[in-house]
Amino acid sequence: MSDKVPFTILTGWLGAGKTTALNRMLAAPHGRKIAVLVNELGRISIDTQLIVGRGGDVLELAGGCVCCKVDIKSDLWDGIAEVVARANPDHVVLETTGIAEPAAILENLHRVPDSKRIGGTTETNIRDRIHPAGVICVIDAETGASAVALREEARAQAQTADRVLLAKLEVASADAVRRTHALLDDIAPAAERAGFPTGEAGALAMTDWVLEQRKLRAWTTRPHVHDHAHGAHHHAGQIVAVSFADDAPLVGDRVLAVLESLGARLVRAKGFVNLTGDDRRGFVERAGIRTELTYREPWGEAPRRSELVLIGDDLDEAAVRRALWACRAGT
Repeated sequence: MSDKVPFTILTGWLGAGKTTALNRMLAAPHGRKIAVLVNELGRISIDTQLIVGRGGDVLELAGGCVCCKVDIKSDLWDGIAEVVARANPDHVVLETTGIAEPAAILENLHRVPDSKRIGGTTETNIRDRIHPAGVICVIDAETGASAVALREEARAQAQTADRVLLAKLEVASADAVRRTHALLDDIAPAAERAGFPTGEAGALAMTDWVLEQRKLRAWTTRPHVHDHAHGAHHHAGQIVAVSFADDAPLVGDRVLAVLESLGARLVRAKGFVNLTGDDRRGFVERAGIRTELTYREPWGEAPRRSELVLIGDDLDEAAVRRALWACRAGT
């Protein structure tokens, strides 16, 4: 197989709305075979449980930040090669973790294996088939200006992108939208900005826009600083990912209280919660300035288990776990 396969990076700061955009794209009736590579920060997989459509192949990578994998592991590059060889997709989209640096990924595409054995045959010339087709940065219109102004990684994502997808416009105030546009005018004036209404027509228009091949923008390579400690995952000495898993039922409003108590230090949180006295699967999320608990389908035959990932500044993993354990209650 020698046809080129477009490769698009979907990036954005923690909680910006990348997975929501990806779900809309996969669920839309566009008829294309889209292969999706999902990478997460944290040891417990959450995003793949939230992908509601499977337009092509969905391959989840091992836990860890993408920029660490560029330097240390080969999961990302093997994953790209495997999905291209196995699925023969029309397009590959990599949803990065919220603190990834897209430039580091683009600079290292040469590390994709040139051949891959699938079943009883070996696919060759894989690396040459992969064609970088653009970087899209999702920015939360409600809180994105603050994130980009305060976070070096968020700023680099926007500066690398050829397109910016503004999310959460329906909940953002006019002043917040103005601040977001003003900041983008300053740091990424050449990147096209877009927003898409809810509904099928909006999802189809967004899919066409995301998959459109664009010329990559120039970027400046910056050094990476990593501090991998035992337990929590530290990135650049600031961002920490704390994973929590528990089979015991938890009191939902107390879980929310724990998240709220972390204040501005908590940048992102999401996960499923085994709620005491309730057969429904709880889902708790902190994205931007909003923290909420919603109720999903009943657990059914699935094991009832709480699995959360909290990401923030200098989080004390032991303290977070103690606080969440204190939310336990009998059925």
